[in-house]
Amino acid sequence: MSAPLSFTYLADSPERLDKVLLAQCAAWERPPTRSQIKASIERGEVRVNGHVVLKAGTLVNPGAELTVEMPKSEPLDIPVLERTLDILHEDEELIVLDKPAGLSMHPGAGNPDKTLVNALVHHFGDSRPELFRQGARPGIVHRLDKDTTGVVVVAKTQSTLASLAAQFSRRTVSRMYRALVFSTPRARRVVRTQEQGRIETQLARDPRNRKRMAVVEKGGKTAITDWFVNERLHYGCLLDLRLGTGRTHQIRVHMEQIGCPVIGDQLYGDFSGLPKPLRLAADDFGRQALHARSLEFVHPANSKRMCFETDLPADFKELVSKFRMFREEA
Repeated sequence: MSAPLSFTYLADSPERLDKVLLAQCAAWERPPTRSQIKASIERGEVRVNGHVVLKAGTLVNPGAELTVEMPKSEPLDIPVLERTLDILHEDEELIVLDKPAGLSMHPGAGNPDKTLVNALVHHFGDSRPELFRQGARPGIVHRLDKDTTGVVVVAKTQSTLASLAAQFSRRTVSRMYRALVFSTPRARRVVRTQEQGRIETQLARDPRNRKRMAVVEKGGKTAITDWFVNERLHYGCLLDLRLGTGRTHQIRVHMEQIGCPVIGDQLYGDFSGLPKPLRLAADDFGRQALHARSLEFVHPANSKRMCFETDLPADFKELVSKFRMFREEA
C-alpha cells in the first residue's frame, strides 16, 4: 500500500525532477536513493501538474504541483530525553526554542537518544504531534551545529513544515548570528580594515576530510554570508553575521576563508597566534563561539511576520569579557 505525497515546488529556479524529490525526502527516516527515485519515476508513479512524467531529468518549474506514490511511514518510537528546554514561543503549528550547546538537532548515527528531537518528545508528552511519529528528523526545518547555540524553529504539522521549508528555500527567512572571531592587532585582516563585507563562495564536502566543508572553484553550492563589525577587541572581533544561504558549516568555513576563524573552532581554526591566556580561555570554553541570535519568518497559519531574539549564553559573555580585559591590559 502507498500514500500519495503531494507538495508544491517553491524554489526560485527550475530543477531536475529527481533532485526535487531527493530534497523533499531528505528528512525521512529512510530517504530513498537517487536510483530508487529514478525507478519510481520510470514506473509512472510521479505526476507533475497532474501529468505522469517518466524522465528523471525533466525540469520542474517553480510553482509546479507534484504527486508521488510513496510507501506509508511506519510509526517510529523516538526515545525520550528528559531535559528542560528554553521555549521562546509555542502554538499548535510550531515551536521556537533557544538551543543550548552540546545538543544535536536530531537522532543520527552514534546519537539515537540525546538530541533536540528526543527532548521535544519528552516536552510534548501525551500530546505529541502526529508528525513526531513519522521519522527520526520530524519537524526539522533548519539546523544548528551541535555546539552552536541560539534560535531554532521546529514544525509540529506537515503543512507548517512544508511552508517553513519553502520560506528557507526562497531565502525569505532572516537569520542573524553573533561570532567571536580571531584577529590580531598588527595583521591587516579584513575585519580590521572594513566595517562590513560579503563573502560569496561555493561550498562542498572536503575530499581530504569528510567531516569538513571546503571552498571550491566549481561543483559546490553557492554560499553567501554578510558580516558586520560589532566590536573590535585586541585579539578578536565580535561580528554580526547575516546568512544569505544556509549551507553546512557555512559561517565557520567563511570565517576561515577570510583568515578570521571562529574562536574555539577546532575543526577549522588555527589559533597559534593567540596569546596563551586567551588560548586557554578558548579551550576552557570548549566549543566554537557562535550563536544564532535572531530568526525572523512568516507564521504559516496567520501570515504574520514573527521575530525571535536571544542573548548570548553566560559562558559566551564571559569569554568575550576575557578578550576585552586582555586588550585593556596590553
